[in-house]
Amino acid sequence: MSDPDEGKTGELTLYGRSVSRGVTVGTALCLYGAKRQYYRREIGSEDLDRENGRFSSAVLAAKEQLSEIASADGGDGNQARIFETHILFLEDLSLLRQIETMIHDQRVNAEWAVKTVIDKYVTRYKSLSDRHLQEKYIDLEDVGERILTALGGGGENSYSLDSDTVIIAKELNPSTLIELSRKHPAAVVTESGGWTSHTFILARELELPAVTGIRQLLRSVETGEKIVVDGYGGKVILRPAEDTLEKFRSPEKETAAAGSGSVDPEAALETLDGFQITLRANLDITRDFTAAARSGGKGIGLYRSEFLFNQFRGYPSEDEQYESYLRIAEEANSHGIRIRTFDLSINRVAVGIDGREKNPALGLRGIRLSKRYEAEFRTQVRALLRAASMHSISIVLPMISDCEEVKWARKIVSEEKARLDSEGLEHGDPEIGVMIEVPAAVLSIDRILEEADFVNIGTNDLVQYLLAVDRDNEEVADWFRTVHSSVLKSLRIVLDAARSKEKGALVCGEMAGSPLYVPILLGLGAREFSMNINSLPRVRSLVSKIAVEECEEALEEIELLPDGDERDEGIRRIFQEKWGGLVDFDSLLSFRRR
Repeated sequence: MSDPDEGKTGELTLYGRSVSRGVTVGTALCLYGAKRQYYRREIGSEDLDRENGRFSSAVLAAKEQLSEIASADGGDGNQARIFETHILFLEDLSLLRQIETMIHDQRVNAEWAVKTVIDKYVTRYKSLSDRHLQEKYIDLEDVGERILTALGGGGENSYSLDSDTVIIAKELNPSTLIELSRKHPAAVVTESGGWTSHTFILARELELPAVTGIRQLLRSVETGEKIVVDGYGGKVILRPAEDTLEKFRSPEKETAAAGSGSVDPEAALETLDGFQITLRANLDITRDFTAAARSGGKGIGLYRSEFLFNQFRGYPSEDEQYESYLRIAEEANSHGIRIRTFDLSINRVAVGIDGREKNPALGLRGIRLSKRYEAEFRTQVRALLRAASMHSISIVLPMISDCEEVKWARKIVSEEKARLDSEGLEHGDPEIGVMIEVPAAVLSIDRILEEADFVNIGTNDLVQYLLAVDRDNEEVADWFRTVHSSVLKSLRIVLDAARSKEKGALVCGEMAGSPLYVPILLGLGAREFSMNINSLPRVRSLVSKIAVEECEEALEEIELLPDGDERDEGIRRIFQEKWGGLVDFDSLLSFRRR
């Protein structure tokens, strides 16, 4: 949505949804691509032969992949016919020469040339009157994406960013943001994504202002344009006038009422009525634990190991994982670390599959993918066991839906312990826990707890699956109700079951790091939380100033409220009456709804 009275050459305001607070004035850089993300880059004359060589190698790699896939069903089925059509595109000399010519004449990177030429061909196919021929554009787009993926070449993009760069993309992959973060971009703006998507969780941890949900963003923005990103108001301003720039260069900062004051990192955290609460940090390879320790984080409640995975090199080796786990475990020290095994989807692992899963959230991912790729799972288990010989490390299994999956994983762990013993390698005996993030796990929690040593409740996915609302889909964002009655009932079931069996239960996800939800979780019986590093001071301050007893009283009132807007309004009223002097709950609720 934009102001209708603004021309293309003047100031233009685009409205979206805030997903990471902050304000910045910078220069736009547009990224393209779905799996491998890139931008237009000029090539020196001395590098043109190398760039054309990259393209030729990528085409050859793509043909080899397609030939292998085409022959997988015996070479005489629909699969073979589809991919033989794809191979014909890769043998079209006119198409290939146009790409090579563009690289040479315009001196641009191969990715950009592939995108530009493929887009031109796609437009031609879409304009054909013959519907059968028209639909060939889908195959051509698939071939283009395969070439771009092959151009990844197992390495990282050679991103070169200025300090004021604002990343513009249709959708930004977490792995791309990790690469970009090393070049210190200023902000992120995308067409799609949600508050609880991994990309924007990372953006908040990196303190990058971010706005999402702007339709046809890449049609409105050009690389090099001046841009203002308002991560409080959920808007971006293109080609801002001088008076607009002056306004945003000195933005009014958010009041951190609940997060103010110094933190003694060694002090125990208690509520006013004496309940001891443990706060831990969520972590991945973009951050170290130092900042979390300074904010009172007691170890790492969730380490996302999948960020060690490189889509173009594949799974990291056992020694690479071992060294990574050792490094982060040393930082966490005696407080320990819970490492989640690779929570990947088949789309990230298997570049050679035909397109993407129709619904990856319900597809081959998490523990299911580990069972399919058992050898890689065993490699990760060995690395974890070796690292656990020296540090306090626990293993967390993602996407668990029944106790049989836990039994299978325990069997693998036992077998790998025996192998390490036979090889004379030391290993530890880590606890094995599970992520509770699907409704089936909630309903079978008693049996799961017979096999698991502890549970991590992944609130982001749990809300998504309970409400059948894609957390990254802006079209249904209004239906993503974190305090829906079904969510609170599910949390109570899991927390009560863990307490009755004397098993640990840690709450992670966005609920754990928000002052809006922490009182509800305390009322439900949660005593252990894991959150992004930036949330630790604010949550710690709030917890020390409230009592569990009053949280339970507030929860009793909330559970009587109907779902929907009336429940949101009721929570706002209840919380402002009880703790309005500690946190601006009006602001938090408004921010969540944007």
